[in-house]
Amino acid sequence: MTRLLPLVVLVLPALAPAADPPAVARAAAGVREIIGHQGSCADRPGNTITGLRRAIEGGAHASEVDVRTTRDGVLVCLHDPTVDATTDGKGKVAALTLAEVRRLDAGVRFDSKFRGERVPTLREVLEAAFGKVGVMLDLKEEGDDYCDTIAAEVRRHGEPKRAVVGVRSVAHARRFRKTLPEARQIGLVPTLDDIRPFADAGVTVIRLWPRWLSDPTAVKRVRDAKCELHIGAGRGTPEEVIPLLAHRPESLSSDDPTRLVRTLADLRRQVK
Repeated sequence: MTRLLPLVVLVLPALAPAADPPAVARAAAGVREIIGHQGSCADRPGNTITGLRRAIEGGAHASEVDVRTTRDGVLVCLHDPTVDATTDGKGKVAALTLAEVRRLDAGVRFDSKFRGERVPTLREVLEAAFGKVGVMLDLKEEGDDYCDTIAAEVRRHGEPKRAVVGVRSVAHARRFRKTLPEARQIGLVPTLDDIRPFADAGVTVIRLWPRWLSDPTAVKRVRDAKCELHIGAGRGTPEEVIPLLAHRPESLSSDDPTRLVRTLADLRRQVK
């Protein structure tokens, strides 16, 4: 059984929050958005409809999916550039047609009880999420055609105002400001030095890797750029979440959004 690697959270002594429960509770109350990483990849196959449904059941505000293009130009949801890690097939997504991708089993390598789960198209994800949860689109490719096709799919089958675009370049940010201005953007910045250029391009939320938080300038750069802060919270346990709350993030993601929702609710109740 092959499981997707979880979001890694490094708990460093320097990151310890104020010890008093009221401070932790206030920081927990400041988290306004919970995003399920690849749906709920701790307990469901990542980037699948069953993972999306689990994120909805668990109370996530949005469910993240990775978007790639098949050889015949259809947008599908897969994390890696190949199908090898998460399906029973082999080969590059870009070298396979939609029909070839659809024949693959996207659940059995995670757990045999998910045998028969298929790689969804972006359209299927948007339709399954409609009216229930936002969709965060993790952009895995570059180019105007790629961006424009995603924007068109969101307009045709999704909810632009509930969409969150995970942009990985300034070009991404600028393109989606034109084609999908209703959507919010999270800057998946490659380095800390990219925070300001992303913000200047209109990005309003910056994702920091937990390992970057050991740099005392990291969060300050986000705040100086007038952006909100997003951090990956691993499996959403109190041990993982509490140190992150010292940085007052407005947004957190988790491999297990159900647990993260529960953890934050428990922490908020500390002052009641």
